[in-house]
Amino acid sequence: MSDVDFGRAMGASCALHPGREATGTCARCGNFTCDTCSQDGASPRCPTCRERSGATFPLNRETWNFSNLWDVCWAAFQREWGMLSLAVLVYLGVSLGAQLLINVATAIGTAVDSVVLAGVLSMVGLVAQQLVQGLVQLGLLRVCFDVLHGGRADVARLFSQMHKAVPYTLTMLLVFVIVLVPLALLFSLGFLALVGTGLLSGVDLNSSSDEVWNALVPILGMMGLGFLVLVGPIVYLALPLYLVQPELAYDDAPPSPWEVLRRSWEAARDQRLGILGVGFAGGAVMVAGVFACCVGFIPGMALAQLLIAGMFLALRSPRNEDAAESFPG
Repeated sequence: MSDVDFGRAMGASCALHPGREATGTCARCGNFTCDTCSQDGASPRCPTCRERSGATFPLNRETWNFSNLWDVCWAAFQREWGMLSLAVLVYLGVSLGAQLLINVATAIGTAVDSVVLAGVLSMVGLVAQQLVQGLVQLGLLRVCFDVLHGGRADVARLFSQMHKAVPYTLTMLLVFVIVLVPLALLFSLGFLALVGTGLLSGVDLNSSSDEVWNALVPILGMMGLGFLVLVGPIVYLALPLYLVQPELAYDDAPPSPWEVLRRSWEAARDQRLGILGVGFAGGAVMVAGVFACCVGFIPGMALAQLLIAGMFLALRSPRNEDAAESFPG
């Protein structure tokens, strides 16, 4: 007799999502499951039993949508919201401490009355701040992965990514080049276009403010039109970069920077609209937290991070080693 039971459980509620009607039972433990828990019928086991066998996240590229993602992340958030909020609070504290590095570096340069030294120290402080903040951000995503895989939110895991300083730095430099070079090229082309049309020659900074403004209006109009024309391609190209940090955080030994970008691009294939929607939803959750007397911003940020981590787990392309681990034998 097969251990798979996809029969309908009329009148019963899902054990993990009590507000949803059960559409089957888990082949291992017998608990009632909904379509989200069974991956729309693709899995005979509930998320708890999949956790024990290594296949712990209930969504994939074919079954995920924002509603299912919200259900999974909201259930995880309700279970671990306290520790997740504490993890966000520690992350914000570390970010604030990293910001002090720039202030200290600038103060040292000012104290010795050296513009060059102040500039160098400020740059060093900025790099250190971005590195520390980025590595702790990876740790926060790692905490979210643990929770979405059914584990506990361990705040100490915030600092579990420090060994990735070199690959993180190289990957971010590659991302910086990929973003900066097209923008610099577009800026140069726009400047040349303004020079070629003679619009810049009409701007006389010695004129009155009204005359300067009137001369700038057509220039700003052209810049706005250029932005509207280019915003679609820019968003299309930039959205896969949204998955770079989760990709870096997922494996203990991250792949090469180029492989990180390749995997992020592959994960975003045909999913850009969904990625954009999750990004807006996460921002809306944090804004709602701000309006909740600002106190809700921290748990709101925790929920937003869960949504990003859950989206990544659903979108990431399956690897051969993942399949072997999740379904041994």
